[in-house]
Amino acid sequence: MENHYFTTLLRLIAQPERMKILFTLLDGDRNINELAQTLKLPATVVSNHLAKMRSEGIVDYTRYHRVLEYRLISADTAAILNTLRNLPDKRQHTV
Repeated sequence: MENHYFTTLLRLIAQPERMKILFTLLDGDRNINELAQTLKLPATVVSNHLAKMRSEGIVDYTRYHRVLEYRLISADTAAILNTLRNLPDKRQHTV
């Protein structure tokens, strides 16, 4: 069921906080505190989103003593994010 796979993947990516986390991970590995500080989100929120994405095979982590370093592991997700990143900004700028 490829359709179900992509529907699930897009639903996960479309959540605004998750999308911010994923765009940050697209640029390189980060731990929860780095993500929380960069994105100005509570660490618990970041942790919950990462746990959900890890259970779906989008991210994974490496443990360095007590610190978990997260990375993007889904090539499909990276391809979607790169496509989104390269789209021209279509927002209307009003004065």
